[in-house]
Amino acid sequence: MLPRIAKAAIKGVLYLVFLYVLPMFLVSQVSEVAPELFAGYGQLLNLFVAVVIFFVVASELTSGTIFQHAFNIGKAIILIIFFLLALNGGIVSLNLNLEGTPIGIWADLRIFLIMLITIDLLGLAKSILQAVNFLSEKAEQQLPTPQPTE
Repeated sequence: MLPRIAKAAIKGVLYLVFLYVLPMFLVSQVSEVAPELFAGYGQLLNLFVAVVIFFVVASELTSGTIFQHAFNIGKAIILIIFFLLALNGGIVSLNLNLEGTPIGIWADLRIFLIMLITIDLLGLAKSILQAVNFLSEKAEQQLPTPQPTE
């Protein structure tokens, strides 16, 4: 159990560094130029990192059980919902006020959103198939071994 906890802790720290520390460093550098550019996305980034790290650590702690696959299925479903909400259905708008001049920017990210959702749906399908495979292997282990007949 201890190696599993250590592995989960290491994975959690690595995901924290790559999903939170590095992006926040880059955002802080860009925010010096245009501070209102990322103003609304700080909480979304924090929520995304928390959700991903929770599911990675929970999946690692429950590896070798059906709960690992349940957490992977849950992660795929939660990320689909998260991307739909974070990208506002694929249309993102931003209102900037640069030197007293209001600028409105909007982007149609529906194709990008479809790609993200497709990747998550593939992950969902993979997790479901892995769960079915896990359960079928468990059922096979409980069957009596056939004896050769002469």
